[in-house]
Amino acid sequence: MPTRKKPATPRKAAKKDPALRQLAQLRKTVKGLRVKLERETRARMIEARVKTEAQKARAQLASQITALRDQGRKLAANLKSALGDASKRDAARQQALAKIAELKAEYSKKTVGLRSELSHATAELGRKSEELRRLAGEAAHRAVEIIRSDETQAAPEARMGESSELAKEVAPQEIEDRADAKEPDEEQ
Repeated sequence: MPTRKKPATPRKAAKKDPALRQLAQLRKTVKGLRVKLERETRARMIEARVKTEAQKARAQLASQITALRDQGRKLAANLKSALGDASKRDAARQQALAKIAELKAEYSKKTVGLRSELSHATAELGRKSEELRRLAGEAAHRAVEIIRSDETQAAPEARMGESSELAKEVAPQEIEDRADAKEPDEEQ
């Protein structure tokens, strides 16, 4: 009675079959790219939220400055009408100066507060942009490492006896493509 062969496990089958190995590699690459895309999407959403908050803060600051200017104009008009009478001139002047000083202090206080909020939001936006650049750089380095590690893994397998078979399967166009891909790195 002949003995039955055991079916190959998926790992052994993947090692023997280059199509399955390539499929697994592509799945891994797609998963990595999906994670990278999700990170970038989250980072862009955060960046957009910070940008809208900064725009709101600028709009609020502009409206408060306009309101303070209008108050200043009204106070100036009141000051001119009060100066018509010589006896009321000094009292009105003192009141106007006190009110102007109070408004200047309030204006400077509000301006400093809003500017600090704006600079904080801008700094946070810069920090998040830098973090996004760093993440993109890391993702690019990881992709290069994955590609290089895949090439180095393919090289030892070729040395194990499949070198003659793989050499026949590699088209001259692929060899030129690989050479072209390495040239920009050398220029940098």
